[in-house]
Amino acid sequence: MKRKPAKNPSPKINTTRKLPGNIPPPPQMQAGFAKVCVNPPLGMAMEGLGQPEGCKTIHDDLHVYALYLTHSSGTALILGADLLFFERSHVDRFKGAIGRRWDLSPRQILLNTSHNHAGPRLTHWNYSNGVETHYLDQIEAAILQAVKMSIENVREVAVWGGKTQTKIPVCRRKPDGTGKVKWAPHHDGVICGTLPFCLLKDQGHQVVSLLYSVSCHPSMIRGLDISAEYPGAANRQLNARFHTEGSLFLQGAGGDAKPRQVAMGEERWRSGTWDEMEEVGMEIADAIEAAAQHELVPIAPDLKTAYMETQWPMQDIPPRSAFERILNNPETKKEQRLWAADIIQRLDRLGNLPRHMPVGLHALQIGKGLRLIGFEGELVGELGNLILKSYNQGITFPLGYTDGAMIYLPSSRMIEEEGYEVSSYWEYHHPAPLAAQCDAVVKTALDHLKKNGPIQNTQD
Repeated sequence: MKRKPAKNPSPKINTTRKLPGNIPPPPQMQAGFAKVCVNPPLGMAMEGLGQPEGCKTIHDDLHVYALYLTHSSGTALILGADLLFFERSHVDRFKGAIGRRWDLSPRQILLNTSHNHAGPRLTHWNYSNGVETHYLDQIEAAILQAVKMSIENVREVAVWGGKTQTKIPVCRRKPDGTGKVKWAPHHDGVICGTLPFCLLKDQGHQVVSLLYSVSCHPSMIRGLDISAEYPGAANRQLNARFHTEGSLFLQGAGGDAKPRQVAMGEERWRSGTWDEMEEVGMEIADAIEAAAQHELVPIAPDLKTAYMETQWPMQDIPPRSAFERILNNPETKKEQRLWAADIIQRLDRLGNLPRHMPVGLHALQIGKGLRLIGFEGELVGELGNLILKSYNQGITFPLGYTDGAMIYLPSSRMIEEEGYEVSSYWEYHHPAPLAAQCDAVVKTALDHLKKNGPIQNTQD
């Protein structure tokens, strides 16, 4: 197997930091971390940037990650993966396997994928043939191994949180002058620029895990090389600087953003290089390193989890005849013919199709004022900012790609503008686009979560 060496960053700092004044150390929790390699076999189909061939080399390893947390207030498991996203059925399968072995409910298990575009095919997105069965078995076995190891590695930790900003994401929705948008860099467009992070340190001040999030597509590298993309580069940098193997990237609200390094002005995007991928990782590590020196605050552990299914209204579903025209048009591309045939079959079998799309909202509080708020979709930056506005106390991780990805989740403003984030609904096997009620759905769900759930907007 041909393997291209990744760059090895040099360690820079020791993150031991004394508590200011007479503040007592926060109550401790138990935490354990582990990761397991999930490289696919060479030749396996790629997914993410339309590569027609199978992968040819492993540039750097893909992993699944497990962070096990337990405290008198509860138990939770955070799973990460250097992969694109999973279908809901796959997430149910993984959580079921974990639950049978360790008696954890789905609500206690939050799974986030980095949305890596330089990895293997995982789903039936865009009417592909789906993931190889044996690879799905490999992922399940690796997740179970990582969970087992994380539980075996449990030790007492203190929780520290911080946040900073990043200029890596650039909006990819450029106004075209007609009220619509085109696929191009828009440096003045809305992005979610927050960079939250969390350090878990044991009694010897060693970092057990470093949890962090950037809201930006990992879609720099186009080719047939397997790579964890810029999140993998950031993990390597952070592991070296913080003397740990526990760095864990969570994908934020990056559905409509790409890295600044691959923007050609405001004209177009280009493929990135391996050096540029490493530069993005270094920029993330630099920002966290600098913030960790001055912005860290002690967090009192208080584990809480919540889950609810939100309902996103769709626009009117076209009649059967509209899908028949698509199916019978010889100029229709193959994938859209498969979509039209799929919708016709469902209409014939069910009579009517649902008018709302179910999307999960998963919230996990690590400590007072430190929480993850994740949606089961490709969440755009504007909705990530809406989460931050709603949970504006303490440190909030606004996340997409959590427990799967049902569809792109655009803001209400974007529906009339159209663009890929709106018009790609069919690639996710849905019969119609979302209606312009997206912001209201998110606001209502977050208000319900704060008023009726355990994840409050407070840092106390």
